[in-house]
Amino acid sequence: MGTQTRAQGKPENTYITQTTVNFVMPEGTTREDVQKAFQEYFDKVISKSTLIKHYAIYLHAWGSRGGSFVQSMELASWEDIGKLDGEIEALEKAAWPDENARKAFLKKLAGYSDPHHSDEIYSVMNSMRK
Repeated sequence: MGTQTRAQGKPENTYITQTTVNFVMPEGTTREDVQKAFQEYFDKVISKSTLIKHYAIYLHAWGSRGGSFVQSMELASWEDIGKLDGEIEALEKAAWPDENARKAFLKKLAGYSDPHHSDEIYSVMNSMRK
């Protein structure tokens, strides 16, 4: 699956990966602690990605216990989805060069969410994007 281009060279489709997970609040942890950890990961890894074109975390604002969030990433091509894991791993190593510190941070970050989650990939029809 590749992207097709129009005469202007703008891709007709890009791709959104979306992961929905439930929050887990370890004893003594606040929502602010979780947000700070996500922000640190964003600043040190996600924001430096050359493959991720758009990134957002969505929190339930109404009609939910507020116990889940959606992480969304937009990538330019199907091939970029396949390259993303390698780039993320390299950026994590650069952000936390000490392996023990990196593993500890990633373990803490993973501890804020239930391992059971849903993953989806969507094709964005850019010709109908406002």
